[in-house]
Amino acid sequence: MLKQLYVQREQAKEDVGDAWEWGDHFFLFGNEFGKPIRPDSISQWWRRFTKKYKIKHIRFHDLRHTSATHLINEGVHPKVISERLGHADISTTMNIYGHVLAEADKSAASHFDHFFD
Repeated sequence: MLKQLYVQREQAKEDVGDAWEWGDHFFLFGNEFGKPIRPDSISQWWRRFTKKYKIKHIRFHDLRHTSATHLINEGVHPKVISERLGHADISTTMNIYGHVLAEADKSAASHFDHFFD
């Protein structure tokens, strides 16, 4: 993926020509004119967004965990979730979200309780 991004960024640099702002510097993560993106830019944007829309603020990275937890609770297969999260191995997903999967399993099992009444 990084190689693909590199090719895309090279093309973007060529497309803007003289408007490229950083001379010989080449940042994979930068704006369309080559200026590097500050590591905290996304967090700052997210804080402003949650404040503007009166959404309870959580760390931007926590959106990843929230997404995974919702997918688990909706019954999405752990392998699919693992791939969406970019984990190299499903065991990583299971180690991080195993407790949520166990809770979802208990909830699923409770749906069968009425069969034995």
